[in-house]
Amino acid sequence: MDLFDPAHYARVRRPVAEAETLPAWCYTSPEFYAREVERIFTPGWHFVGRADEVPEPGSYLAVQTVPGPLLLLRDADGRIGAFANTCRHRGARLLEGRGRCRTIVCPYHAWTYGPDGRLLGAPGMQDRPGFDRADWGLTPVRCQSWRGFVFVSFVEGGPDLVEHLGDLVEKLDAYAFGDLVCVRRLDYEVAANWKLLVENAIEEYHTGTVHHASLGQQHARQEPTRGHWDAIYIPQETSIAVLPGETPPFPPMPGLHGPAAHGTYFTILHPATQFACTQDCLWWLRVVPLGPTRAHLGVGFCFPRSTVARPDFATGVTRYMHRWETGIAEDNAICEAQQAGLASRLRRPGPFALREPAVHRVNNWVLDQVLDEAERPRAVRR
Repeated sequence: MDLFDPAHYARVRRPVAEAETLPAWCYTSPEFYAREVERIFTPGWHFVGRADEVPEPGSYLAVQTVPGPLLLLRDADGRIGAFANTCRHRGARLLEGRGRCRTIVCPYHAWTYGPDGRLLGAPGMQDRPGFDRADWGLTPVRCQSWRGFVFVSFVEGGPDLVEHLGDLVEKLDAYAFGDLVCVRRLDYEVAANWKLLVENAIEEYHTGTVHHASLGQQHARQEPTRGHWDAIYIPQETSIAVLPGETPPFPPMPGLHGPAAHGTYFTILHPATQFACTQDCLWWLRVVPLGPTRAHLGVGFCFPRSTVARPDFATGVTRYMHRWETGIAEDNAICEAQQAGLASRLRRPGPFALREPAVHRVNNWVLDQVLDEAERPRAVRR
């Protein structure tokens, strides 16, 4: 069967009130996943971390991406660069985690690199005819930042990051993102296809069941977007980042105005990043597929510098962490239950609820990337 025959997806392409969900093979097939790697996780721009996580010259952050491991490095002039986390000699991984070092020394043969990626030393290579250290620096990867968020692209050329983000830059302008500090990261390995984590993150239909005893039922409105992103908005006058009934201990971000001051944006930056922006903080989800049926979920938690400097920060932040860890565990468990059900040969696509238009749009965005131009049906009505 040709998985990329557009006839298989005709019902997904219908308006949401008539549409059906993606076929099960989109979440289980190695062939479908290979096409996603080629057309979704190689081109475009992909969020990898915060600039404040590499705060000074010599700082590094090791991150995993679908094409391979990367290093974010801040050089002596304060610039952040991205490089393949693999030695140019025999390919050993150079660093893990995060930290600071004056030079990067390969653990295998002690090839040594600077924080700007230059090869500084290669023991024993002085006898090789024509060897020039200038030719063997770390492999650079295209890297750009927007308001402290660092993105990479694995293809040369194409649109700049801000152009790729479209009107996200305008819609989220009220938030002082550049002043945020990432105070903690959590990492999970989830036995589920990456799309299930993304779909779960962009709808509130499930909150009354999956989170009925914790976060409770939420109600969102859909946000029109332009560019490679999508969003829903939950109106609520106080921060959604603590459990219902609790009073947020921290003030709103400085200068917050407009819709940002009165609710929370849950966004998806295609293909697999969420920025959840509420009045007093932001948390991000970064999904990295590990194959068709497993994914790595990285979560980062950010607050304004003025909040982090408060004497009561260490005490107050525990309320947020409890809410986040509770919700994440519940979401991961339900995504794994979905994956188990999708593995059944008896699985057939189901209808979308009218509260799932953002999931419908995400599914169609995936099809836009995976199907060839000649294969794509007429654009779906929104």
